[in-house]
Amino acid sequence: MIKPNKRTYRKKSSLNLKTYIESGVLELYVMDLLTETEKVNVERMLAAYPELGNELDKIQVSMEEQAIATAVQAPKHLKKLVLDSIDNLQKEKIMDENDLPLINKFSVHLNWLNFVASFDKPELIDGRYVKVLRQDEQVTQLLIVSETAIEQEVHQEEYESFLILAGECKCTVANEVRLMKAGDFMEIPLYELHEVELLSSQVTAILQHIRV
Repeated sequence: MIKPNKRTYRKKSSLNLKTYIESGVLELYVMDLLTETEKVNVERMLAAYPELGNELDKIQVSMEEQAIATAVQAPKHLKKLVLDSIDNLQKEKIMDENDLPLINKFSVHLNWLNFVASFDKPELIDGRYVKVLRQDEQVTQLLIVSETAIEQEVHQEEYESFLILAGECKCTVANEVRLMKAGDFMEIPLYELHEVELLSSQVTAILQHIRV
């Protein structure tokens, strides 16, 4: 029986590791861009070859240094916007009726739908039900359940937006038409004539006004 040459085996293993490192898979692992299966394969390689762990450490340090070197200080207003957005998302997870979040394009309609589901069954008057959810000097939020179209209107002193919780409708703003369904969010520009036509028998939505 011929035994394999141990020295030749190491050389081949080293060559394979060099190819593995140069493939860029370790960089993708650091950036969390691999699938779960690919991550497991990398972790198996790291356990089998300690030298790969050293290479991984170098990559992490290099990426951190690059991030610091190329970092740009964000404007204060942008930083505040990001922090406010994070705070708003946290509020939406809690849905405290005394501290409701603003609705925006990141809102999850199911959070709001679950929140309003605890209310008594709405009694529609003239085909519409309106419940005030929040009202202060700056913000007004309403729960709207409607079986009738929303007439044409225009706003000059407040920004209007709405989040559809259930049903389908057609919103026309300045002759531009958008079909909307559960989960869709829309902002209405100032001074633009707009109206909403129902496409389903009933639509439930959160309507929000923010004063200019």
